[in-house]
Amino acid sequence: MISFGNGLRIFFVFLTLIGVLWKNPPTEVFLEDSFCSVTWSHPFGCDRLGRDVYSLFSYGTISTLIFSLPSRLFTLAFSSLICLFQYSFPFTGRWIFTPISSVFVSVPSLLIALLTVYALGQESYVLIVAILLGDWAFSYETLQSKIRETDGSGFVLASSFFGASRVNIFQNHIFPSAFPVLKVLFTTGLPGVVMTLALFSYLGVSAGSDWFGPGLGEQISFARDYVYSAPFALAMPIVGIVGLVAALSVKKNDSIICIYFNIIYFEYRNFCTRYRQILSFSGIWNARKSHF
Repeated sequence: MISFGNGLRIFFVFLTLIGVLWKNPPTEVFLEDSFCSVTWSHPFGCDRLGRDVYSLFSYGTISTLIFSLPSRLFTLAFSSLICLFQYSFPFTGRWIFTPISSVFVSVPSLLIALLTVYALGQESYVLIVAILLGDWAFSYETLQSKIRETDGSGFVLASSFFGASRVNIFQNHIFPSAFPVLKVLFTTGLPGVVMTLALFSYLGVSAGSDWFGPGLGEQISFARDYVYSAPFALAMPIVGIVGLVAALSVKKNDSIICIYFNIIYFEYRNFCTRYRQILSFSGIWNARKSHF
């Protein structure tokens, strides 16, 4: 039986998808429809510029979700690559990555993101880079604790004893052990990314505004001055932010986000298996050629 919380999440997703399928992106203004009343064609009315509030809500929610997923994935991928490099060359951790991560952890991530946007501009990719620089250190420190725990296990010591390289050990033992931690970091970090994107949008830095219209935060900033004339124009973007945070906070293993992350992991494992088979086949072929 569906719980009350899951029912609200399903209703929120359904409401957003219906708006995207029904309405066009709110990238144009219609001053003749300014502050229009609630009708069948405008279920939540219009804002001061005549844009449909339902369309603003739906496309603002979708744009926030579209940019939050790759931002979190790139952050975890960047942290994992740093962990791989540090595990392959241990001296880099003591002299390079650990001091740098300590500095990034001590500085508020939002401040780092704001400085990145100020330095690089307001392009869409800059938001992803800003979120990556603001959050990578926390993911790196969490992964390092799991790597230290796994590095002293018996199968890692046995692999090292039989001559396996550190890259091979990381790929076959360390990373699979750290994958559950990556799933937790992915699911628990998405709500924070949503709030960061909403704050950037409130400050006027929106992601994909040319295609999807203004972001949820920008809608709040624009509608707060005429809340009595169009209350839904202020309430709906707040519902969008809260709904996204609630929908992405699902921590069960059968959630859509976890299933998507598992698919990526299994594809990675299949690629590594095929790659090792190709290497072993080429080694056998070269050995046979040298024998004859």
